[in-house]
Amino acid sequence: MDTMTASDPGVPMGDSRLLHEVTGTGDPIVLVPGILTGWASWKDHAERLAHRHTVVRVQPRSVELAEAGEPIPPDYSIGMERDALLATVDALGLERFDLAGWSLGGGVGLAFALEYPERVRTLTLIEPEAPWVLRATGHAAEALAAATAFDHDFARRETITIEDLKNFLVRAGIGDPDTDFESHPRWPLMAQNRQALSTIGAISSFTDSLDRLRALDVPILAVRGTDSTETDIAITEDIVAMAPDARLLKLPGDHSCFLQHPDQFLTALEKHIAAAAGGG
Repeated sequence: MDTMTASDPGVPMGDSRLLHEVTGTGDPIVLVPGILTGWASWKDHAERLAHRHTVVRVQPRSVELAEAGEPIPPDYSIGMERDALLATVDALGLERFDLAGWSLGGGVGLAFALEYPERVRTLTLIEPEAPWVLRATGHAAEALAAATAFDHDFARRETITIEDLKNFLVRAGIGDPDTDFESHPRWPLMAQNRQALSTIGAISSFTDSLDRLRALDVPILAVRGTDSTETDIAITEDIVAMAPDARLLKLPGDHSCFLQHPDQFLTALEKHIAAAAGGG
């Protein structure tokens, strides 16, 4: 197992690669997580996928820095995460691979596939953080405006408080204002990594081209929850409507639907990968 973690004495914080862990054998799949729980959110899925795949779990740069108590650089962007992902797969010698991303990881995965489509065998996007799609289509305009204002307000905060975190979880559709978030099983990790939320203004500002999305000749599985926010639903469904080879999977639940229904998600993921390989 190749593991590159923040505790490795030979890994400087300024390394261009993302922190990553490699397990299993077989065709490679790269898993990119969301902004709060980071690579821990993919741990159980990775263990199951490793029976048939070489699994690479990566840690977003924003989460790496938040966990280390290091400042987020002022030029942070989705492009920075995309470039770090490229450095990582290049260092691992992965010429072509399956790529799956959730939330922030979905936004990074989509940006990577649009820039380097020849490297991606299949793409799986779980409610990707890609509001640029809605800015271009004009869909869910009122909900997008409210979400964008919220996100850019966070960008001006030097310290993200526990109350800020709870407000973000409401904005993300993980609960309502009366939800007892502190009883959530991933609360300790979310609370620890909450400073990563200072990047959501930069994430929201990232943009790309619908023309490139329409030309993206990569099989896409787009996943959304039945109870997700209006913007997350609209982004996911717009990608399916515009990409040339995309299908939609609806799972019960919210923004974390793939965690809430792992069996259903992994069955669909394996079928998606097999179909692209000519196996189903």
